[in-house]
Amino acid sequence: MQIAICDDDSVFRESLKAVLVDYCKDKRIAADYFEFSDTDSLLKKEILFDVIFLDFRFQNGNGMEAAKTLRSRNFTGCIIFITGFPEFVYDSFEVQPFRFFVKPIDEAKLRSALDQFLQSHRMMNHIVINQDGEQITLDAGKILYLEGDGKYCLIRTNDEVYHSSKTLSQVQKMLPQHCFYRIHKSYVVNMYCVASIHGSELLLTNGERASIGRSHLSNFKKSYMEFVRNYYIQL
Repeated sequence: MQIAICDDDSVFRESLKAVLVDYCKDKRIAADYFEFSDTDSLLKKEILFDVIFLDFRFQNGNGMEAAKTLRSRNFTGCIIFITGFPEFVYDSFEVQPFRFFVKPIDEAKLRSALDQFLQSHRMMNHIVINQDGEQITLDAGKILYLEGDGKYCLIRTNDEVYHSSKTLSQVQKMLPQHCFYRIHKSYVVNMYCVASIHGSELLLTNGERASIGRSHLSNFKKSYMEFVRNYYIQL
């Protein structure tokens, strides 16, 4: 596993690295660690990181802008923001962070988050669909939403739309239940791909908008806030 720590506080970098080294030893995970004191150095490094711990605010640089650059380069790995300013947490959603930790980081919560990261990578694995007689393997984590199409289902990713021979309900059951939620009788969204909510409308990370059905609105908002608490915010 390739792990990056990008923070302008050298003492914090060393302490975080020590925790990560212990964690990976306990889990028998082979890991390489890379430390960066600024975002420019991180962005110049030609390594496909699995996990990036990224400070939200630097004296020279901006963690949020660095995350946007990474995502624009199709970086699909795990971004974990670390900061002393928790008020920025909601601003970070558009770059799909895995977690948002407030300094000083609680070691038990960090270990729990890493456990969930490893678990989610097993959960957010791949599904196989049948499209016009062809078997296609899809990365579940890259699915933005599902759309019902009669007895069939359209699967939207950032790059393509796939037409599955299975129904919407059948495809939804193949996906991780903690993050795929039905917002309408004909739509299921990946909550990792929700950039913002405005009334009964969602803005997705690819710029598309989707309406939440009236009968689903209250339960979805409750479920989404629970999702945010469990999978984003660690105070």
